[in-house]
Amino acid sequence: MTNYFDNNNLLSIILKWKKPLIILSLLAMVVSAIITSPFIIKPKYKSFAILYPANIIPFGTETPTEQMLQVLQSDDIRNGIINRFHLYAHYKIDTISNLQFRTDMDHEFSDNVNVGKTEYESVKLDVLDIDPVVANDIVNSMILQFNKKERTLQKEKSIELVKIIKTQLDKKKAEMDSMEDAIKNIRVNYGILDYGLQTRYATKEILHKGGDNGKKEETHDLIKSLKEKGGEFVSLNEHIYKVRATYDELKVQYENSLRDVEKDLTYSNVVTSPYPADKKTYPVRWLIMLISTCATLLFSVIAVAAIESYKEFRKGIEN
Repeated sequence: MTNYFDNNNLLSIILKWKKPLIILSLLAMVVSAIITSPFIIKPKYKSFAILYPANIIPFGTETPTEQMLQVLQSDDIRNGIINRFHLYAHYKIDTISNLQFRTDMDHEFSDNVNVGKTEYESVKLDVLDIDPVVANDIVNSMILQFNKKERTLQKEKSIELVKIIKTQLDKKKAEMDSMEDAIKNIRVNYGILDYGLQTRYATKEILHKGGDNGKKEETHDLIKSLKEKGGEFVSLNEHIYKVRATYDELKVQYENSLRDVEKDLTYSNVVTSPYPADKKTYPVRWLIMLISTCATLLFSVIAVAAIESYKEFRKGIEN
């Protein structure tokens, strides 16, 4: 049996069937041209933007870029875009008789809105739509909604931090007030104002051994007070110094956290701004026509080779 898939035989088959093959190829080109025409497949225009995260405090171990991706793909932003641009009507999805309208919207949204990370740790946001202005507006709206959503997340985190620091600040203030009261009590009731200075003074008076009896009695009382409360006085002074330092640090953190709650920042740097496209992106008619024509020609050649092989097989049986 002749191998019709041999190069020489295949060439002879093509030459023999060249007219039908040419006709089929032309038909494939015409059909694909009709199918990809604007009357059947509406052309879509792409608008895109490239963003870098800014002023983002990541949650856990994720990077700012990963957090930006998560927020841009969140249900809040997705539903906000759907509602603002009336995408159910825009995509002609029936929400009354179609029980799977949400699934259909998921498919349409996924096909037309794409968010991905680039190799340079930026985020690319591109949108396809039959209206280039709508595509551009959706990109801009998603950037605005991202900033609002990120602002809300960062504010919630800052408010939580403010509460934590305020609790620690109040505890340190109460501890500091308690120690100041204890130090004041020692000063008023025991007359200890400066432990080091008064200790040197009392030591000098004892060594002098002179003076009147009143002064000796005063020195004796001071020494007694220093013995009883001197150590506590020194310990309280050292401790309150450390507590004041911690309190001051917490106060700075508290004020910074309050500023974080009140400030209004932008959380994305747009390095490539979107604009309404002046040329369609989809469908690529020449590519579709080329693929369909080549596919038709290939299957046609296979079909005629099979026909020729079958004819030879029948001829061999009859002979």
